Amino acid sequence: MFYRIYRFFLALSIISCALSVSLSQLFLLLSFVFFLLLPEKPKLKSQLVKILFLFYLWQIVTVLYHFSASGFDITSIKHAFRDEMKDIFLVTAFISIQGIKPEDKKYLYKTFFIFALVIVITGFISIFSMTRLSRLISDLYKTSASWPYQHHYGKITNINIYLPIGLMNTHLTFGGLLAFIFPGFVFRLYDSWYKKESFSKISVNAILLLLVATVFLFNNARSSLLGALVSTIFGIYILVFIDKDISKKMLKRIVIFSILFLILIFTGYKTTSAVKRVVDPLFGGEKHTDSGRTFIWDSTFPLIEKNPIFGIGSGNYQKEIEISRKEREKENKELSFFYEVTQRGHAHNDYFHLTAVFGGPQGILYLLLFGTILYTLLNGNIPKKIRFMTYGLVGFFLSGLLQCYFQDDEVLIVFYFLLGYLNLYAESENNTYEIEAGR
Repeated sequence: MFYRIYRFFLALSIISCALSVSLSQLFLLLSFVFFLLLPEKPKLKSQLVKILFLFYLWQIVTVLYHFSASGFDITSIKHAFRDEMKDIFLVTAFISIQGIKPEDKKYLYKTFFIFALVIVITGFISIFSMTRLSRLISDLYKTSASWPYQHHYGKITNINIYLPIGLMNTHLTFGGLLAFIFPGFVFRLYDSWYKKESFSKISVNAILLLLVATVFLFNNARSSLLGALVSTIFGIYILVFIDKDISKKMLKRIVIFSILFLILIFTGYKTTSAVKRVVDPLFGGEKHTDSGRTFIWDSTFPLIEKNPIFGIGSGNYQKEIEISRKEREKENKELSFFYEVTQRGHAHNDYFHLTAVFGGPQGILYLLLFGTILYTLLNGNIPKKIRFMTYGLVGFFLSGLLQCYFQDDEVLIVFYFLLGYLNLYAESENNTYEIEAGR
């Protein structure tokens, strides 16, 4: 009985990640509670589990260090768990998913696919909606003071085009979610083509890929596009050099499909202002936020230099970056305007932010987590369908070079669900190895 309830809430949590972060976290909490009530718990022994344990253990060590350094002021603990440490709860997404029975792994695959479909459909609808889709729902039961409209791109013929954000609040968050699902749609079409499925199935998968690509381009979160591109190239590398699945004939077909897609984009670029505004930033056209990254990075480096081991502490970035920014501004008075106007809520780079807040060991552990994921996908006996679904984990670490996606709970919860899904198969392989070794 507990298992069915747990599975139900887990599925709701995964799907609702495309709808509402509050709902997804509520269902995650419920699924985790029922996971704890399961009579049989999985034994977690994989390298992914060990790295994650060390990753968060070090965060707790730094919190305790700064707590003692503050003279055991309880306020430092409150600040820590009000900022970076508040997301430690989301690792339960990784843990909760481990309770799924082997026979229900296909059920879980369908759940992730439904989540991906909701992202694509809501994203495509939002291209044509002047009002944020989340407001259309929230205004039914509450009065919201937030801005209700989406960013207007322009027109294609007489149709108004808006920057798509689905049911999320920002285009960067929605871009982060798109980066997780995009490789899955690319390789879903490839797999359908490779297996010579029916024309209708191939057509449906081609249409889905076209839809997600269109939404992704109009979303224009370049950090996410970079991550998705790297994830896709990584997947192609495995198919060519490890699986040895892609023949020269298949490569020609992929090249032809890519050329046709680029021709379509080029035609839109030349004929419509909306597509031009989407494409220009991808090929060197600067956005107004671009230069701000270099100034926030420049202000973050001194924080890392002065606090190389334990960092500045969770909850202290806002305060410390203001001090560092002012010091850099005095040293470079001719650039004072840029230091003043740059966005500074986070470091706009996951590696810099984690290292500044939790110290050098945290940055190293983050790189080790990335390396372990790569190793699992390259060397683990992971089924193709699961690899296709989880390739987006690779790009997440590349997107983090230009954004702080690890600080975005709407994106991080999906990261941990997918990482937990990958770990299910890593644990299965580990258990198989132990059984064979014991014979």
